[in-house]
Amino acid sequence: MVLIHRVLRRELGQLSRLFRSAANDRARSKVVGAHAREMLDFLHTHHTGEDELLFPLLRERAPLDPELMDRMDAQHAQVDHAVAAIGAELPAWTAGADAAASERMADLVEAMMPTLIAHLAEEEHKLLPIVSVTVTQKEWDALGKHGMNAIPLKRRLVMLGHITEEADDAERLRFLHVVPAPARLAYNLIGRRQFTRETAKIRG
Repeated sequence: MVLIHRVLRRELGQLSRLFRSAANDRARSKVVGAHAREMLDFLHTHHTGEDELLFPLLRERAPLDPELMDRMDAQHAQVDHAVAAIGAELPAWTAGADAAASERMADLVEAMMPTLIAHLAEEEHKLLPIVSVTVTQKEWDALGKHGMNAIPLKRRLVMLGHITEEADDAERLRFLHVVPAPARLAYNLIGRRQFTRETAKIRG
């Protein structure tokens, strides 16, 4: 989950700059728009997995501070509201690169990020230690499967690049250990290069 959180901080944190960089540039708005849609979906899947598969288990089994879980829920709602507002603008902007829409979406991202960053940090510092002694490996694996199943097959190698981009050697080895061997081979042969080319184009 820590690696997933790094993707969310990094990629969503860049969106405001990317939206503004593509104003009035339809070729670039198509590239940025596709990336924004993928990352917003990635965030939505992460939150729905927690809402459906993780938080209910913690509430049932762990002596949690009610204010902490209420805050988790409120932060999810705030972020999801911003994601929905950005998503409503995104299709037309991706096709047309309207400058005013670029600014509106950039503002929405900038307003959302402090809540998201605080939420991810609190999950890591306060919830993950409880998860480690409360949730079974099978239940934890189900959360990972939920996230992976939401990624289209043709995009999974690129997402492996995003997930491992900032990982140190030990983190990368641990993560790739649970990735099926054919997928690891495909990532080493083609996925890493695909990720590098694509992110260079997105980030400019």
